[in-house]
Amino acid sequence: MEGWQESLYGARIAAIYDETVFGAPSTESTEEAVSFLVELLAGTDGRLLELGSGTGRLLLPLAEKGLSVQGIELSPEMVERMREKPGGDAIEVRVEDMSTFGLEDRFDLVLLAYNTLFSLTTQERQVECLERAVAHLAPGGRLVLECYAPYPMTKLPAKNVLTYALGPDEVTLMPTHHDEVEQRLEVNIVVLREDGIRLYPSSVRYAWPPEIDLMARLAGLQLVERWADWTRQPFGPGADGHVSVYG
Repeated sequence: MEGWQESLYGARIAAIYDETVFGAPSTESTEEAVSFLVELLAGTDGRLLELGSGTGRLLLPLAEKGLSVQGIELSPEMVERMREKPGGDAIEVRVEDMSTFGLEDRFDLVLLAYNTLFSLTTQERQVECLERAVAHLAPGGRLVLECYAPYPMTKLPAKNVLTYALGPDEVTLMPTHHDEVEQRLEVNIVVLREDGIRLYPSSVRYAWPPEIDLMARLAGLQLVERWADWTRQPFGPGADGHVSVYG
């Protein structure tokens, strides 16, 4: 849809991303992700590149663990938010498109966490992103994706409104347009308060796990392992998401 620029999401939500119910994942989930990634990098040089690094939710604690981390992030507002945090000014983050970026460095692990792949709204750009990731892997390196499982999306009507939060002084609604053919969700989260209205638009193209596997194969990767979450719970019917490792 015209006007749904990818950069608009970061520009609007950066200032409140870490605190909102519709922003970053829980502290527990972050700690589980960090433990998983540190374990996966054991025995390597610990070089990690995160695509869509946002406000540094994962890069900062990973750096504290002694890993050599870098980031690619489209939103300068998100990067600025990370710089305000302790240790944020010491991490190299490039403001670039993760489907076209190019660095000289090579990494033991490239990470796309929390549905970041889906922020690229065409299959072509998702494949290009995976190709860029492969181009930046060191020999024996791994690509790690965290994505939601889109099975509940098949039950969504074309247009719907969900209630995120409801209180006496604030209401948060999520109007959504669902295009099943394009696998696109266009969302504009609406926050209603006495002092005004705030809008946080985003557009995503979800992909099924087998489709992601095929896109990864086109980029030269094979699935190594897949779990339902960062704690390595088995992936299967009913799983809300998946953590997939490719090599």
